[in-house]
Amino acid sequence: MRLFVRTFIQASIACLVLAAPAWAAYPEKPITLVVPYPPGGMGSTFGNMVSDALGPALGQRIVVDFRPGANGALGAGVVAKAAPDGYTLLMAVNSTMTINPSLYDKLPFDPLKDFSPVSMVFTSSNVLVVNANSPVKSVKDLIELAKSKPGKVFYGSAGNGSTPHLSGEMFRQLTGVPVVHVPYRGSGPAVVDLLGGQLDFMFVDTAVLPQVRAGRLRALAVTGKVRLGAAPDIPTMEEEGVKGFFVDTWYSLAAPAGTAPEAIERLNAAVDAMVKTPSIRARMKDIGVDPPEDTSSKYMNRIVVSDTARWKKFIAGTRIKLD
Repeated sequence: MRLFVRTFIQASIACLVLAAPAWAAYPEKPITLVVPYPPGGMGSTFGNMVSDALGPALGQRIVVDFRPGANGALGAGVVAKAAPDGYTLLMAVNSTMTINPSLYDKLPFDPLKDFSPVSMVFTSSNVLVVNANSPVKSVKDLIELAKSKPGKVFYGSAGNGSTPHLSGEMFRQLTGVPVVHVPYRGSGPAVVDLLGGQLDFMFVDTAVLPQVRAGRLRALAVTGKVRLGAAPDIPTMEEEGVKGFFVDTWYSLAAPAGTAPEAIERLNAAVDAMVKTPSIRARMKDIGVDPPEDTSSKYMNRIVVSDTARWKKFIAGTRIKLD
């Protein structure tokens, strides 16, 4: 019996000794970052930023792998089933992690059980925009227009279930305006139609800010609780009189559940250093996003839990379902 106990203890210590150097050397090969959206837009921006900044910091290449489909669910499912070895990561967006569970009855993953949070990377909100030639100069003007033409004011979005779509639904609910939703396959085609006069307004991510700065579109408000650091001149929806309006967007990194804490800590430290780098902060400002208030994995987990509950309550009142 004593021999068995002694052998067991020796084997356990040996495992610990062998494991420590293995994780101390992490990462030892390229890391795959799955972006669950098509190339272009904020997904590409996120992938490029993480690849450019984290790759050198970690001493390994970060390979961006675009896996679009099902509003981000396809790519997220790929990562959920990947080996928890720290070499497959997900660009985890709030629409995928906290909104999809209320829109789809069946998902290939459980956001709360199948992932290990790494860190928030940046936060943002949607922007309410109209054509620069529109007579609408404020949110109040838009509400008056919509009420004067019931069922004849149209807004576009990046697609059913996207945060721009839900922003429009929240606008409709909180103001009582009878606007009509027109879903597109991505924000790009919707912006083209807004510029062409086929749409009256739309909620869209901050990738539209260059169009605003160029004078082709007019920004009426942002959907977050506070103004964007990248666009401090644009008021919030609440400031424009729509009380209770809050739709944010966030982009983060997540790993498969069961990934070693040592790998999570290494990745988290690299992200924390990245978002504090002046050149990265300047790049964030250029694309209309802000650094997170907290980069800890615990904070990210807390946000995922609270946002899931918040969106579940809201979507239940809309009866929106995507399957």
